Amino acid sequence: MNLRRLMMTKRQVVIVVMATFWPVMLAASVRAQDSEKTDGATPKSAGSSLADREAIVRDRVSRLEDRMFQLSQALRKAEPDKAGRLLEGLGDLRSRLVREQLDEIIQKLEGEQFSDAVDLQQAVVMDLQELLKLLLEDPEQLEERKEELERLEAIRRELEKIIKEQEEEKADAEEARRAEQRAEALEAAAKQLKNLIERQKEVAGKTSQKDAPLDEVAKAQSGIRRETEALAKAMESIADAESRAGDEEAADGEPKSSQGGEAGQAAKELNNAAEKMDSAEKSLGEGQAGDAKKSQDEAAKDLEQALEKIEEQARQLRNKLSLKKQSETQRETAEKSKQLLDEMKGDSQAEGGGTQGGGEQQQGQPSGDQSGSQEGDSQEGALQEQVPGKEGVEQAVPLQEGAADDLEKEKLEEAIEKQEEAIEKLKSAKEALEDRLDQLRKEQQEELLAALESRFRAMLSRQIECNKSTNRLADLGPDNWKRSDQLELAELSQRQRWVGDQADESLFLLVEEGSTVVLPQLVEHVRDDARDVADRLAAADAGETVRLMQSDLEQVLRDIIDAIKRKQEELESGGGGQGGGGNTPLLPGSAELKLLRACQLRVNVSTEKLHDARTKTEARTEDIDSGLKRLSKRQADVAEMAKEMHEALSQAQ
Repeated sequence: MNLRRLMMTKRQVVIVVMATFWPVMLAASVRAQDSEKTDGATPKSAGSSLADREAIVRDRVSRLEDRMFQLSQALRKAEPDKAGRLLEGLGDLRSRLVREQLDEIIQKLEGEQFSDAVDLQQAVVMDLQELLKLLLEDPEQLEERKEELERLEAIRRELEKIIKEQEEEKADAEEARRAEQRAEALEAAAKQLKNLIERQKEVAGKTSQKDAPLDEVAKAQSGIRRETEALAKAMESIADAESRAGDEEAADGEPKSSQGGEAGQAAKELNNAAEKMDSAEKSLGEGQAGDAKKSQDEAAKDLEQALEKIEEQARQLRNKLSLKKQSETQRETAEKSKQLLDEMKGDSQAEGGGTQGGGEQQQGQPSGDQSGSQEGDSQEGALQEQVPGKEGVEQAVPLQEGAADDLEKEKLEEAIEKQEEAIEKLKSAKEALEDRLDQLRKEQQEELLAALESRFRAMLSRQIECNKSTNRLADLGPDNWKRSDQLELAELSQRQRWVGDQADESLFLLVEEGSTVVLPQLVEHVRDDARDVADRLAAADAGETVRLMQSDLEQVLRDIIDAIKRKQEELESGGGGQGGGGNTPLLPGSAELKLLRACQLRVNVSTEKLHDARTKTEARTEDIDSGLKRLSKRQADVAEMAKEMHEALSQAQ
């Protein structure tokens, strides 16, 4: 057999297996339905007829196992992954003891124990469905979805950093614009103050002249005073603005600006000058030109000192207004956006399977049977769509670069407008990215919930079967057990242990998923209790404690399945969205609280049953003590779960 004939697509492998597998499932399902119809008043020949038909199902299972093994051997060199999948499925089929269950069903049918046969048949159907799911599921696709989520999450985090940096740069530009406005106001005030100084000196000169019209001089001095007072108030406003800017710098961890003090000092000098001008006015009104001249000269000095403060303040603001650093920072952010865009483009181009337009064949790819390879490429690229939000980042880059140019040219208004538009584009890109992440998380949750539901239903079916067998043996009594009952007890222990093993595998998934508090601990209880019961059954113990634990196992599995079903219905109806790029738990807090409440109720019921058992004369002391110890630990677990649930809900708020 040559290499080309050995190479098979995944679909071809599934078709070959399904050709043998599907009739087995169909036959098992029909057997279950037929048994339900024949249960009750049924002729004795019906049991033998159904047993014969069940034997056909058992033979088909045997042929299925042989076919899976032969196919795995044929594919082990050319298609090792597919061969491994078949061997894994074969091992799973055998570990479920399907053939042994079918033999038992045949015995039940021959003995006309139709109700028990139906339960076993349903368990077989569940096992076969699990096997079918194992063969059809593509772990590579699940891994691809996980990698896609991680990749998009990394892009989202980087995008959030860029948005934050861009918002900070816009805030810096706006502060620079306000500083520029204050500088312009100071420069205008300095110009006005120079005019006031000249006029003040002119008034002082007129005052010193002989026969000067003092009333007119006083009137001119009054006009200068009023303008000086108005200018002082303007300087106080600028000082307040500078003080607020200094507080913001201190809040950002930068040294607090002392520039507000310069403006404040200028305001004080202006107010001092205004007071001396007022004194000069009064002296002029009283005809005391000498005193007025002295006050006027002092006022002029105060004005000149205020001018020095204002000019110094303006110089400091202008030095602070050097926008070269801001321009460089803006270019760095633009470069980060370009790098992110290249990453987004590179990912989307790589998703095409490494070919140009799908027309070029990859080097080293066999020329034969290309349809299978193309199908595989299609499936592998199904999840890796073009990165959402790429267009928004692409549109933001030139805006960021333009803002850097405007800052370099000290065009603050234009720069701020471009920065604002760039932020809008980046936020739009983030929103599109988060929508895709929500979709992937929802799909991931749906798949995980479906897998968990399927596994828990199989566990419940097996647990119900174990409970019935245990109850029968307990009712029969250990003294009446025959050799066949002893063998059934050993097999029952294996089946009960299987429930614990399945719970352990489910627990691994839940711990890795990591978004629930109560559910993992409940599954841990299922695992530990199922294994404990298996050990007790292996020790020929089918007493009250075992039956009580099995009853609890059945109920907790039902509660878990109900919680999962409600979450699935919520997802199907369009609910359960993450929103804002966050992760919602696998089960909502309300569902986990219900599970916690149900767990407490089970502890209560078990406590009451144990109390009742103590009053029975046949109750064994070791059973009572073991039950009390178990319930004590379980109550402590419930308390711990309640504490963790409270902490989780508090953090969520």
